[in-house]
Amino acid sequence: MTVRPDEEVVVEEVQRVLESIPAWVRTAAELDAYFDEQDDDAKVRLAAVRRGPRRATTALMGHVLDVLDAFPVKMSTRQLYYQLVSRGAVENTPRSYERVQRLLVQMRRDGDVPYERIVDRTRTKHQRPGWDGVADIMQTVQTQYRRDLWADQRTVVMIACEKQALEGVLSDVVDDYGAPLWILRGFNSESFAFEWATDILDHVRAGKQVVVAFFGDMDPSGLAIERDAKAKLERHGAHIQWERHGLLLADFERFELVNVPVKRTDSRAARYLDTFGDRAAELDALPPDELHRRVKSVIETYLDDGAWHRLRQAEEAERESLSLVTKHWPAAASAARTAAARTP
Repeated sequence: MTVRPDEEVVVEEVQRVLESIPAWVRTAAELDAYFDEQDDDAKVRLAAVRRGPRRATTALMGHVLDVLDAFPVKMSTRQLYYQLVSRGAVENTPRSYERVQRLLVQMRRDGDVPYERIVDRTRTKHQRPGWDGVADIMQTVQTQYRRDLWADQRTVVMIACEKQALEGVLSDVVDDYGAPLWILRGFNSESFAFEWATDILDHVRAGKQVVVAFFGDMDPSGLAIERDAKAKLERHGAHIQWERHGLLLADFERFELVNVPVKRTDSRAARYLDTFGDRAAELDALPPDELHRRVKSVIETYLDDGAWHRLRQAEEAERESLSLVTKHWPAAASAARTAAARTP
């Protein structure tokens, strides 16, 4: 379903009216009293609010819930928006994105969408870790301990993604394998490239091959970001095997992606149009389970299963040892304190 521009204008007007209602208006009776005090123009606007959301907004709310039902993972607003674009529920315009933003805020405040389903991965909290005693840190160590499962691998697979909004989706898979995930956030900096190249060269000096599996938008900027990232690594001496795993041209037909016309004002548009034609799409339009499948597939393609399972078994044995230490830590600590107290 495509939302007409005039309906978007109405939605924005209703939002402005809602924001103008004083904070003391909480009940229907209070709203009636407030309504009676307004002039005729204000009454017309308030009447639209009292009638509830228009059919276009109600339909869009249904599409939002359908997307969340189809993808039982935490999603960013932008990721959900591009799923709506791919379904034809909204147009791919800045105005439509702002409309989806406002609607998601309202749906969460109204209880229609749980707050934990929508995440903001562009903002983080920084705080130095702290523990409630030694037993607490022992429990944390037991839970978080992981072997470097790539230590005995001949090939190290690195996942690179243009979009920070998809960090949570991809991390679900890379964490299972202990694989590195590099989030570029568009054109990456020289500092970021140097850090990345240093990590690659450390593996190369250890005699390993490095494969970078890249995920980015299929549009002029997305391809330019990919070329730029690879070129910066090579300037720092990191010449590696580079593979693009999404978006791909085949994805347009396979997933029935909504075509986004290429912006002619983009300085890179002419080169892109000559090569791929007037079609583009964002990586966010791919279903999360398909992104999971592709990351898992490329990692497993290069895994030495024998070496992998040997280290997994060693990791499990070491975690069990840590569990025993954690379990008996209070008794051991108590005995140590008692012995110390008896020492003259």
